[in-house]
Amino acid sequence: MIWHVVTPASSDMLSHDPTCNIAARSFWNSEWPEEFSVDAPRFEKYSSVPLFEGLQPEEIGALLGYSETIEVDPGEVVIQEGQGPDYFYVIAEGVLDVVITDKVDEALVLARLSDLSCFGEMGLVSGQPHSASVVAVEKSRLRRFSIARMQELIEMEDRTVYRMILGLARLISARLQSSLDRRVD
Repeated sequence: MIWHVVTPASSDMLSHDPTCNIAARSFWNSEWPEEFSVDAPRFEKYSSVPLFEGLQPEEIGALLGYSETIEVDPGEVVIQEGQGPDYFYVIAEGVLDVVITDKVDEALVLARLSDLSCFGEMGLVSGQPHSASVVAVEKSRLRRFSIARMQELIEMEDRTVYRMILGLARLISARLQSSLDRRVD
C-alpha cells in the first residue's frame, strides 16, 4: 500500500494524482459530510455489497460520502424501465422488486432485492436505458449515487473508484453465470 503525506502545499496536486484515492482527497478537501469522517467501523457492514468487495471501510466511507440517503415508500418506482440512467443505488434497509413489463403489458417480477443489494449500477458502464423497473415493496432507505459524479471520479483516475468498478465486473460476471446456470437446469 502506498501512503501519501498531504500538506496544504500539496493538496492542489491531489486531484491530478492518479495514485491518490478519494478518501485522501476528500479528507483534505472536506468533500463529504461530517458524518463520514473516518468512522470505519460504521461502514464495515457495507463491505458485503458486491460493488465494494475488497475495499477498506475507509474507502467505502469515502464512496458513501458521494451518495445521499433517500427513503422510498411502498409502491414507489425508484428506477423506471426504459429511462436513462442517472443514479445507482445500494439498499441500506428495505425490500424492492425488479420488474419488467411483458409483451401483454403485465408486470413480471424478476427478482426481490433486500438489504445491501445494489441496483442500477449497469448504467455506470453502459449508459443505456434501464432494462427493468425497480419498485419498493416496503418502506426502504437507499444510498443513491450519481452516475455523473462517479464518471468524473473515473476520469480523475481515482483508484478507489477503479476498485469499485472491478467489484461491478465481478457482480456482472456472477449474474451472467447465474443466468446461464438457470438456463441449463
